[in-house]
Amino acid sequence: EIIKTLVKPSALPSWYEDCYISMAEEGMRVLALAYKPLETSGQISREFAEKDLQFAGFIAFSCKSRSDTKLVIQTLKESNHHVAMVTGDGPLTALHVAKEVAICPDERECLLLKASDLVEGSTEPRKVEWVVAAGKNRGKPFKFDLTTMAELAKTYEFMTTEDALLAAVEQEPKFWDHADTFVVFARMSPQGKATVIRELQKDNKHILMCGDGGNDVGALKQADVGLALLGGYGNMNTSQELPQDTQDQLNDSAEEVLNEAVKLLDKRVKAVNTEKQQLMKTRQKELIAQQQEWLKQVLAEREARGEPVGVMAQVSALKEVTQRMQKELREYAQELNIKHGNAFDKKPEDPMEALMDSDAGGVPMVRPGDASIAAPFTSRSPSIKNSIDLVRQGRCTLLSSLQQMQVMMLNCIISAYTLSAISLEGSRSSERQMMGSSWLIMIASLAFSYATPIQKTCRVRPLQSVFHKAIFVSLLGQAAIHLFCMVYAVNMARETMAEGSAARLAGWVGPTLQEVSDFHKKQDLIRKGVLEKEVPDEELDWMAASLEMWTRPFLPNVMNTVVYLVETSQTVAVIVVNYKGQPWMKGVMENRPLFFSVVIMIGSIAFLSWEVMPQLNDMMHLSAFPDDSFRWQVMTLVMLSLVGTFIWDRICVAIFAPEIFGAMLDAAKATTFKNDVLPMIKGAGLVTAIFCLIASGNPIMWFGAYQLYRWQKTE
Repeated sequence: EIIKTLVKPSALPSWYEDCYISMAEEGMRVLALAYKPLETSGQISREFAEKDLQFAGFIAFSCKSRSDTKLVIQTLKESNHHVAMVTGDGPLTALHVAKEVAICPDERECLLLKASDLVEGSTEPRKVEWVVAAGKNRGKPFKFDLTTMAELAKTYEFMTTEDALLAAVEQEPKFWDHADTFVVFARMSPQGKATVIRELQKDNKHILMCGDGGNDVGALKQADVGLALLGGYGNMNTSQELPQDTQDQLNDSAEEVLNEAVKLLDKRVKAVNTEKQQLMKTRQKELIAQQQEWLKQVLAEREARGEPVGVMAQVSALKEVTQRMQKELREYAQELNIKHGNAFDKKPEDPMEALMDSDAGGVPMVRPGDASIAAPFTSRSPSIKNSIDLVRQGRCTLLSSLQQMQVMMLNCIISAYTLSAISLEGSRSSERQMMGSSWLIMIASLAFSYATPIQKTCRVRPLQSVFHKAIFVSLLGQAAIHLFCMVYAVNMARETMAEGSAARLAGWVGPTLQEVSDFHKKQDLIRKGVLEKEVPDEELDWMAASLEMWTRPFLPNVMNTVVYLVETSQTVAVIVVNYKGQPWMKGVMENRPLFFSVVIMIGSIAFLSWEVMPQLNDMMHLSAFPDDSFRWQVMTLVMLSLVGTFIWDRICVAIFAPEIFGAMLDAAKATTFKNDVLPMIKGAGLVTAIFCLIASGNPIMWFGAYQLYRWQKTE
């Protein structure tokens, strides 16, 4: 556009505008060339040099889009994200690329915001109007009015240049409120890109920006998430395609096609790496075979020069041969990288095309630039797919943080009441019990590390604050349920241990609360040195000292046993119930360690309550329960803590976050018996079988089961 104003009118071809537009509409970057013959060689002014130029022609070049860019953008749109292009290219070029990568639909026309030329000395605001950017109706005008933009958006897509954008804001200051309706911002300066993002953020929009150059630095720093794209990849990742039959089987879901493309790329990378390793091993064997010959040549050359060929000379010659071998391997590795370094695209079948690609440089020289310095994230591959990974990982990280806060809050409440209850009753926790529960809780806690995002980006965004009603009210309800179960358990144990209780009248024998209190008071006095130990002190070695805590005297009692079992179940239940899972990350059914920790927890409590192995109960300092009725009450409290809090949490989500509850239901409906439920049933059955084997007390059966497991695994 600028060169056109500088060319001498008589030298401007009649086809100038049409030729430029036709090339720009095809996505080419077009440069206009002009010159001016000078009759003198003296100094001239810039105004004179840029006046009455002669038109020389156009230079047009194209830049291929990455093959997966369209899939990535379609995936972002499917997951309810608005995608827009902010570029310094011209409007027609930008529009072509936007349609090519699905930012702008092919079937919809695009309206370009256009401003009249700026008149020097004029105080009148510039005229702003809409015009059809391209196509058969190109140039058709529409009146610019904020009140009609919503109606126009039903039929057209919007695009603008920075100049027209500033003119529209000058005319209508509230125009920034509609900035999120645009799909293309063309002819944008670095400052203009940052300004657009800043104004969108004022409207509570969260921006992820991808950029690859120094002109994107300001926008990358201004965005909530910046992703730098490394330059220098050339035409890599511009011809990768999935087989047509594979695409037809994916139900037109861009994300499924993208996931299949990633799997295909992984297979290619593995195949390329395997081939390179095999070739390197073959080359290394060849060089090792030549090593002795090289060594003889070096020694012969030294002897010919009259140099000594003793032991030190042989060591020096061996070092020289080793360096030569390493150099040969490095050069061969570079040749392999040139030949096999691009796993994104298929190898050209035409030998001449393959030769041209090899001469073009093979593996590109990729270096971090200004964009990498400004952005917190940098994509190491020639693709913008990492933007999808950032969304998935970001949501998973957010939910993990919320989970941790919920777990800590509830565990603090449960632990505070538990410690106060048993302390007031004169009892305490056993070191062995704390070790045992810590192992089980550790397994459940480590299951959080398996909370990886799923390969499906949900349209519904997760909750972002622990003070959201759905989370905060759920926390209050869960705390109430857990405290109710614990208070009931403490009262139940107190009644059982009381003198003259129904359990004692039925023949149950166990220590009373007073006896437990007196026992622990006596042990405290012994530790403080007020009373002497029944066994005199002896100097302990390091092993005995480390086991002293394990052998510390403890009086098992019903109060301690009930509180221990219920508290352990509640701690695991807190982790499971507040685990977010689908539709943002792997659910409980897919997170096998977490699922098995629940099964093991319930099985262990039942195992210990019914004293299947009395030796294990004695080792854990657990007291025998009076009868089966008491045991069933304990199991009821355990299940109430788990199932009751789960139901309450989901009710809160359904009431205060119905969209999220709907997304969770949709994810649950997608669960299949064969792929999801059956493996869990098998896993639960395996855990039950292990408990039964342990309960049998037969080492021969243990060994036989282990051998059977090894045989099945081998098969």
